[in-house]
Amino acid sequence: MFEYGFKKAKELSRCEDSSDDETIIYIPKQLVMFIEENRNIKDELKMKLVFPDGQIVNYKVPVLKCWEYDDKRFIEEKMYPLLPLQIFKLRYEMDSIKRRSNGDKNKLNEAILNAKELAQIVANESKFLYDEKKIDGEDLHKILLAIGNLFEYLNDKYGDDKKLNEEVMNMTKTLYDPEVEKRGIEKGIEKGEEKKAIETARIAIKKGLNDDLISELTGLSFEEIKRIRQSASH
Repeated sequence: MFEYGFKKAKELSRCEDSSDDETIIYIPKQLVMFIEENRNIKDELKMKLVFPDGQIVNYKVPVLKCWEYDDKRFIEEKMYPLLPLQIFKLRYEMDSIKRRSNGDKNKLNEAILNAKELAQIVANESKFLYDEKKIDGEDLHKILLAIGNLFEYLNDKYGDDKKLNEEVMNMTKTLYDPEVEKRGIEKGIEKGEEKKAIETARIAIKKGLNDDLISELTGLSFEEIKRIRQSASH
């Protein structure tokens, strides 16, 4: 904890403009995140730094216990990348079932189906965040991929129906693929418009129009028009 913070602080350290050339080290704000439930974990991590001259500094870092957060709270606090951890959070419950019930298959299968349902909910919430422009396409892809991978991990370890892995992957793919296709179409349109603008600029250059007018006609920047002029002269 402290070692990481101090490493970052050294990267940002600087010398003050004084005769002593005093080096100022700013310790960055830290937060330690614990993913899996553990009742022994406190709300803070504490450290006491004792220096050779007797100075004592009490250093505290707050703790984020992921099992205390549901998907709604992650969204409210804009912690969108952590949404897939809702699925992984069920590992604690499944592990408890496996130990207490001697691996009762019915109970484990029920827990796996709950995980599948939760995966669907979190995936839909992520798609909604994308539609609302709270996350971009790359974020959506990473979140959906994490959902699929975490469910597969739980199902492979505690379940016995491998078809569920495929069902969850297909579900996330169905949510993401239309966005990929849509983005591809939009990029195609943009490229087509750009190609048309370049061709218009070439014709305008041949007719002797100035850069101001060409830029107004095509929407191209002066730098782009300059490159087109240079290529036309070769």
